Amino acid sequence: MKTLKISLFIGLIVGFMASISIIGCQKNLQAAKQPASSLEMEKEAIRKVIDQETTSYYKQDFDAWQSTYVNEPYFRYHGYWEGFPEKVVYYNGFDSLRQIKKKQFDENRTVWQQSRIERRNENFRIYGEVAWYTFEEITYDTTTNQLLGTCMGARLMEKHNGAWKIAYLGFHFLPIKEDALPLTTGKK
Repeated sequence: MKTLKISLFIGLIVGFMASISIIGCQKNLQAAKQPASSLEMEKEAIRKVIDQETTSYYKQDFDAWQSTYVNEPYFRYHGYWEGFPEKVVYYNGFDSLRQIKKKQFDENRTVWQQSRIERRNENFRIYGEVAWYTFEEITYDTTTNQLLGTCMGARLMEKHNGAWKIAYLGFHFLPIKEDALPLTTGKK
């Protein structure tokens, strides 16, 4: 059953990413090649939105967190984490996610509030008003430097009124090995 759930989740992600690639290729044909400095500015703007989303999530600042998303019915959220009772979660439409997170923040139930994030192995594909951003995200406890989790993340971003917003949030947390030891330094 667990393998079936994981296979279903991976199938959803692969299908979604394939459709994004097709859309991106079509947009790429229409868009002029961006200068390197402009591309770097767009990457930095996307990173800032993702950082704001993460920071406001852990601080449980609902308004700041919500402002990083496309607040539309076509928004999608798909994730896998061993810590979820159902393992795989998904929300179709931002309203369904908004209701759950508002309650979670109000009840102070956000896990890993005292954590820090490192992102690496970034991959950006930017096509005008749409961007695809994938990365590896490592989460550590800020007090002990213990590894809390490693996640493969994917974001589909859209520009709304000149600002990047999250239209799709996907993640897959890898199982933590029992013998994982706390880090002795904060950065590698």
